[in-house]
Amino acid sequence: MKSPKDGGASNPRKIARRGEARLSWAAVLVWVVAAALPARAEIFTRQVNLAYLAQRADLIVQGRVIGVSYEGLPGYPHIPTVLVTLEVERMLRGPAGGHYTFRQWIASRRELGGKRGYQVGQRLVLFLLSPSQYGLSGPIGREQGRFHIVRDTRGSEQIANEFGNAGLFRNVSETAEKAGASLTEKQMQTASATSGVVPLEDFVGLVEHLKSLPRIQ
Repeated sequence: MKSPKDGGASNPRKIARRGEARLSWAAVLVWVVAAALPARAEIFTRQVNLAYLAQRADLIVQGRVIGVSYEGLPGYPHIPTVLVTLEVERMLRGPAGGHYTFRQWIASRRELGGKRGYQVGQRLVLFLLSPSQYGLSGPIGREQGRFHIVRDTRGSEQIANEFGNAGLFRNVSETAEKAGASLTEKQMQTASATSGVVPLEDFVGLVEHLKSLPRIQ
């Protein structure tokens, strides 16, 4: 068995140095992730409604996922990210072009696959923030700002976020009224849903109207 003098694994000084190195790297990782994310905390978990999404998003895009690459953040390979490329079907707010690519930080393993992951062929509507100084973006409210487009049994296109639209339309009509942008009867009908899918075109029409509300920074 190696003694501490032999430089073995049991050497307290070596163990302490390894611990300090891990702590230093963890501190750097936390700092980089914090700096890399867009400035506002709503990218995470607090409940937001559709009016807020439309007012806050720097980019609102409908498209089909054509490229997905899970990789480290350039320059910081231990920070996991996903690079997503969309074939743009409709740009509701943002630059013109046939494709749009963004990079998102992966906060947990559950985001690597399944419904929460990005997969080629998905059709999505995303409410995104502008990329940070490190090139990271992501849906506002995470699952709340990422909507899946599906077809029902009759072939009609429907849409819902990953919370099943729960709470999405709460106080939307009131927010519009206060801003002097009253909803039409059709828009009020869409905004009256408490949860569940809604017709895609009705959803887009409501978003187009809510885009006229004062922006939130």
